[in-house]
Amino acid sequence: MRRYAAGAAFVSYLAVTVILAFPLVRSLSVRFPSDPADPVLNAWILWWNTQALPLTEQWWHAPAFYPTPNILAYSEHLVGLIPVYAPFYWITGSPVVAYNVTFILTFPLSGWAAYLLGWELTRRRDAAWLAGLAFAFAPYRMDQLAHIQVLASFWMPLALLGLHRYLRVGSGKGLILFGVATAMQGLSNGYFLAFLPILVALWALWFSPTKYWWKSVGTIGMTGGVATLTSLPFLLRYQSVHESLGLNRTAMEVQSYSADLTGLLSGAPHLALWGEFDWFRQPEGQLFPGVAVVVLIGLALCQMSWPSSQAASSTLRVIRVGATTIAFMMTVGLGYYLIAGPWQVSIFGLTLALSSVAQWFPFTLLALTLSLLVSPVGLEAYRRRSPLAFYLFAGCVLTLLAMGPYPSVAGTTIMNYSPYLGLMQLPGFDGLRVPARFWMLALVCLSAAVAIAYARLVRSGGHGRGVICSIVAVFILIDGWAIIPIVPAPVRSEILNARASGPVIELPLGWRDDDVAAMLRSAEHHQPVVNGHSGYTAPHYSALAYGLGHSREELLHELGARGVQHIRIDRANPEAPHYESLVASSTLLRLVAETGTESLYEYRDVPDIAPPLLFDGPSISLSAVTANTNNHLVHFATDGDPSTRWFSGAQDMGQQLLLDLGNSQPLGGLIMRLGRYRADFPRMLGIELSTDGQSWELVRGGPTDVEALRASFQDPETMPLAFDLKGQTARYLRLRQMASEQDFYWSVAEVEVVAPVF
Repeated sequence: MRRYAAGAAFVSYLAVTVILAFPLVRSLSVRFPSDPADPVLNAWILWWNTQALPLTEQWWHAPAFYPTPNILAYSEHLVGLIPVYAPFYWITGSPVVAYNVTFILTFPLSGWAAYLLGWELTRRRDAAWLAGLAFAFAPYRMDQLAHIQVLASFWMPLALLGLHRYLRVGSGKGLILFGVATAMQGLSNGYFLAFLPILVALWALWFSPTKYWWKSVGTIGMTGGVATLTSLPFLLRYQSVHESLGLNRTAMEVQSYSADLTGLLSGAPHLALWGEFDWFRQPEGQLFPGVAVVVLIGLALCQMSWPSSQAASSTLRVIRVGATTIAFMMTVGLGYYLIAGPWQVSIFGLTLALSSVAQWFPFTLLALTLSLLVSPVGLEAYRRRSPLAFYLFAGCVLTLLAMGPYPSVAGTTIMNYSPYLGLMQLPGFDGLRVPARFWMLALVCLSAAVAIAYARLVRSGGHGRGVICSIVAVFILIDGWAIIPIVPAPVRSEILNARASGPVIELPLGWRDDDVAAMLRSAEHHQPVVNGHSGYTAPHYSALAYGLGHSREELLHELGARGVQHIRIDRANPEAPHYESLVASSTLLRLVAETGTESLYEYRDVPDIAPPLLFDGPSISLSAVTANTNNHLVHFATDGDPSTRWFSGAQDMGQQLLLDLGNSQPLGGLIMRLGRYRADFPRMLGIELSTDGQSWELVRGGPTDVEALRASFQDPETMPLAFDLKGQTARYLRLRQMASEQDFYWSVAEVEVVAPVF
C-alpha cells in the first residue's frame, strides 16, 4: 500500500507539472524553457554525454571552442542526469525533446523524494505529500528554470532519508541509499557535491546517539567520503585544467552571486502572484520561501512546548547565564549603535567600541546562537533529537551560508566574518561562484519541516483532515505558481547537415545565444564548432570574436590554418551583412551553398600556420617602468608573478606604459603577457622607441587581436603577445593605447624586453 501511495504522489506531482509547464509540453521539440542560453548549453552537454564515454579523452575534448581541448572542464558535466536524459534521447533522437522531458521530470522527482523523506519523519501520507509539494514547487525553483542542474536536486532528500533509516533501524540499506544518493547528487551538480556534506555533517552531529556517537558519525563520514570519491576523477581533471589556465572565481564574482537577506522577501520574476514582490533583486538571490510554508511552520512552533525533563548542572547553569548575558549585552550594544551611532566605553581599563555593524554583528550572532543552544528549549530539543528543531536550525545555517562571504542586508554588509569565508579556504570552493545555491539545501530542510509541522497541527484521524490538506496544498501552489517562459529552439541548418565535413565556425560569433545555438546544431551535423559558451571562455575566444567583429581577414587565415573547413553565415541575424562581406571578399574561401537564411563558405586550400615569434636573446633588465594610469600597480607587470597585473581600467586613448632600459641598446622583441586576463589585450596598441625620451619613432601601431589569438594557442597559460623590434636601438619603449574600449581593461601580467641574437 505504501508503494502505491508513493507512486500516486509522483503521479500527482507530474500532473501539476504538466499543467504548470503546459505550453512547453505542447512544443517539446521546438521550444526551450526560460531563455535561449543556459538551457541550450545544458542540452548540448547532455547530448554529448550520450556520444562519448565519460572520463575518456574524447569526452573531455567536447566539440566546441575548436580547437581548444578539455572544453567539458569549463562547465558542469551533468553526468548524474544521464539515466534520466539518455532513454528519451535514444527513443526520440532529439536533444531538444530529451532535455525538455528531463527538465519536466525534475519537478515530480524532487517532489517524490521529499515525499519519501516526509513519510519517514511523520508516517503520514498527507504530511509527506505536502512536503513534496512544497519542495517540488518552491518559489525559488522558479528562479532556477534555466539551470537544470540546480532543479535536479532530488537526490538530497533521498540522502537524508537513507540517514534517518540507518539510525532508526540500523539498516545497511539506508546507508547504501545515502551513499548512492550522495554520489548521484554530486555527479548531477558540482555545487551540491560541495554543499551537501555540510548539511550531512550537521545532521550527523545532531542525530547521532550520545553513547558511542563517534561510531555513527564515523560510519556516515566514511560512507559519504566513499560516495564523493565517485566524483574524484572528474575533480582531478577540473583541477588540472583550471590550474593550468588560471581559471577561478574572483571575490567580486562570488559576492555578486551571494544572497542578500532581503532576498527572502524577493520572488522570482516568473511567479504569477509574487513576481512583482521584489525588495532586492540580484542574480539567483530570490529566496522567497512562500507565505504558506512560513505560516504553517510558525503555527506549529506556537503550539509546541518542550519542558525540560532534566535538571541542569551547576556548570551548565553558569554557561547558560554567561552566554545569555553576553548575547543580551551585545544585542543592546548593536541596538544602541543603530539608534545613536558609534560608541565607545571603558570598563576596568578595557575599552569596548562599536564603529561598524559588520565588525560587531558576527559576534552578536554567535553569542545569540550559543545562548539558544544552551537554553532549556535548545537542550531539550537536542536531547529529544527533534527533527523539527534540527531542520529549522539547519535551514538557518544554510541561509547564512547562502549569503556568501560577506552577508548583507539591502546591499549593506553586516558581517566581515562569516562561515562561508572559512569554506572558501577548502579545495574546490574557489571555483564556485554562486553561494546563493545553498538555499536549495535550505528548501530541503523547509520541506521536511512542513511535513513535521503539518503532522503536529492536524491529527491523523481528525475531522476535515482532507479539506485542510487541500487548502494548504492550494496555498503552497499559489505561492510557487509561475508563468514559465518558453523560447524557440535553435533553427536547424539544412546546409550544414548536408555539406559539413569538418570543423565549422558560425558567424556572427561572440554572443552567447548565437554561440549555444551553433553548439546545439553540432548535435545534428556532428562536426566540431569554433563557437562556444560555457562557465569559462576558451583562451582564444575573446580575440577571435573581437577581431572578426572588426573585419580582420587575417583571423580567417588563422582559422583555416588550424583546421576549420567551413564558415556558416546566419543571414537572419542583423549583423550578418558585415560578416558575409568579410568572408565573401576573402580569396581563401568560396561560396558552396546558400539559402535565403544562411550561406556556407568553404576553404579553398589549407593556409600555412604562421610560425610563432620566438626570441632567443637574453632578457634586458628594466631600469624603471611607469604608467600614466594606475602607476601604483605598475610593479605587478615586472614582479615575475603572472597571477598579478597592472591594469589601465577601461581602455582609453593615451593610456601608456613607459619602459626605461637605463641605456640605449639593440632590441630584439617585446613580450607582453596577459596571464589569466586573456580578454584584456589592448584593442589598438602603438609601440614607440626613443633614445632620449624626447623624440619618438612609431615602430608598430594597430590592433593586437591576431597576436592575442596566436598567443592563446602558443601558451594559453601566460598568453605572451610578441612583437618583433627587429634589432632597433633605443633606451625607452612607450606602449600606448590608440583606441577606446569601455567593456574591457588593458592588463599586463608581465612585460619583458628581449635582446637580439647576433
